[in-house]
Amino acid sequence: MLVAVGLVLYLGIRRAWVKEEPNPGMPVEVVKLTPTVIASPVPPPASCETIISSGDVEMAVPLPVSLTVGSEAFPVSPVAPVEGGWTYPSGYSGSATWVCGTVVNYVVGLEPTPGNETLLGDLEPGQEIRVHLSNGVALLFRFVERREAVANEARVFEQTHPRLTLILETGDGTWQVATADYVAETEPVESPSGSQAQVGEPVRVGDAQVTVLKGYAERSGEDLLPGTMRYLVEFSVENAGAVPLDTGLFTMRLVDGGGNEYLLSPAASAAGEGGPLDGEVEPSVTVAGTAGYLVPETLVGPALTWTFNPQPGSELQVRVNIPYESGAQPTAEGQAIVTIGDAFLNSAGDVLIIEGEVENVGTGPVTVELDDISLTSSAGMGELRMAAPQLPWTIEPGQTQVIELQYKRPDASTVLLMLLGYSFEVRGL
Repeated sequence: MLVAVGLVLYLGIRRAWVKEEPNPGMPVEVVKLTPTVIASPVPPPASCETIISSGDVEMAVPLPVSLTVGSEAFPVSPVAPVEGGWTYPSGYSGSATWVCGTVVNYVVGLEPTPGNETLLGDLEPGQEIRVHLSNGVALLFRFVERREAVANEARVFEQTHPRLTLILETGDGTWQVATADYVAETEPVESPSGSQAQVGEPVRVGDAQVTVLKGYAERSGEDLLPGTMRYLVEFSVENAGAVPLDTGLFTMRLVDGGGNEYLLSPAASAAGEGGPLDGEVEPSVTVAGTAGYLVPETLVGPALTWTFNPQPGSELQVRVNIPYESGAQPTAEGQAIVTIGDAFLNSAGDVLIIEGEVENVGTGPVTVELDDISLTSSAGMGELRMAAPQLPWTIEPGQTQVIELQYKRPDASTVLLMLLGYSFEVRGL
């Protein structure tokens, strides 16, 4: 079960060992959160994949794609933790945002609107709330309590109990927080029904008739991270039914030739010809839209599969085959894989020591500057006391650099280490 897997994240993933010293320090827990696109050195992208690792075993956790609260349904976009604490990001209007990596206590932020404030205020004990995952599983939660909290209160993000936490900014540094306990999950149908289609071929999916017009890569843009590009799918949807279609319920995913799955990016969609769909499609009306994705420049061909589902949890879907020729390989550049193997407090308990290694699997050197490393928590930015070897680090292709970072112990139980686009949660301080 997914929650059981999630509990492994909290209870079972320990890659820290006590130093063999006469008076060893106190070990703490390290949890690895890996972004989907690995480019070095860059911050984590907004769309991310959460990896559970235990020893030599790694498993990707399905990500939330939609949220249903009462009669309201929201598409869900993953957002990476940021320095200074969580806030509802700009450019995500109409969507709920899931804090990447929270898979025991799913932390989801709602857009701060009067409608959403009323929605949370009207919740009654025992009311069902559902979270639909990218693998088709629907998680069921029941509302327990609502309270006010100070913005970025550490308790909100704790991963100690299987539940769902909804947060809504209410101004003046406060949040409205609604919690719901996990009840059960419904497994997806092993072989969901669906239609196969080609570019330019209209396909009926329930009350929606969908046509993919074209798919193409876009490699320019100041907002693109090194090693990434946009892939845009231009499509049209005709409402062939008798009632309006809510475009906010549409699920659209992209899978490349290597089986890698990419989630819809509102920012990338806005760069297309049709742009992101919004609102409802009335009967007999046809609308054009763009489904945009942030993907690596090395996107795998020779074909991509675009999946459209008009209703979360429904077996109705269409899979469209889009030919794709992989572009030329990027020029020689470094690509880092970061591993944290040891994290502990010193014997005095006032210094957090983190040890690991950075491997360069690219074709050019990787240089790590002070700005490429940060330690954050509810107490603010961490104070780096020592880095070994001394920064900057230059790692040649095929080389691995063993590293050690020493920080003044933060006044928080959990901290987030970010290094070259990789994120690691250190818990139990």
